[in-house]
Parts: sequence; C-alpha cells; structure tokens
Amino acid sequence: HQLKRSVLHMAREGITATGIARICHCSPSSVIRIIDEAVELKSRVARLPENLCLDEFRSVNSTMSFICCDAEVSHDIVAILENRSTKTIREHFMNRYTNLERAAVKSVVVDLNAQYIKFIKALFPNARIIIDRFHIVHWAMQG
Repeated sequence: HQLKRSVLHMAREGITATGIARICHCSPSSVIRIIDEAVELKSRVARLPENLCLDEFRSVNSTMSFICCDAEVSHDIVAILENRSTKTIREHFMNRYTNLERAAVKSVVVDLNAQYIKFIKALFPNARIIIDRFHIVHWAMQG
C-alpha cells in the first residue's frame, strides 16, 4: 500500500513513470499498472453538452491525441482519445451516444482542421461549426 501511495503521489506531481520506477525501485510497467488501477475512466458523460470544443494535443511520445470538452462555463472533459484519426473519433461518438443525443448538440468549436469539419455534420447534424479566433489568427499569419 505504501508503494501505491508513493507512486500515485509522484504521478500527481508530474514525475515520469520511468523516474518513479527508479525512485521506488520497481519497473515502469508496475508504475503504469498502479496508475491504471487507481484511475477509473468514464466511458461516456451522462449527457452531451449542447456546445462542444474539439482539438488535438501533443501527448505521450509526441503523438497527437484528441480532446473534446464542454464549451460552456464548466469546460468539463467529454472525451480524450489516444489519437485524432477520423475513424477513432467517429467510433467513439457513434458507439456511445444515440442519434438523438448527438442531434441535440447545437455548436462545435474547432480549428481549421479540414478533417474535423468534414465529419462534424455527420456526427452532430444540427450543430453550427464555429472556427475559434485563435486558430483563425494563427492560420492568417501563416500566409
């Protein structure tokens, strides 16, 4: 139990699995297993927010992952997916939410990623697509 507490404490502090393994004299796979056992991920939020934000971010080993959050005041995370492929994102929403739930989404805020814009209408048929200002400015500056 002491090892588990130590591993979880160090993980919260942002120490890498390899670093924690060295400090605790165990393997990195043991560190990852302890963290995985302690974290209970929700497979879906109870209700899709009416307004969503979609984006990608650099995650483990510099790969790009996908994040979706509530665009309203709470900014609660709706989904974090291991990659940003169209197939992964589409399957996530199609398998977890009914057509009626997805149709209730009113707006989706995205960057100028054509990949997202193409499938948003299929996933969220009644949603307005909103391009956020940061990405418009960044895109304009790129020429």
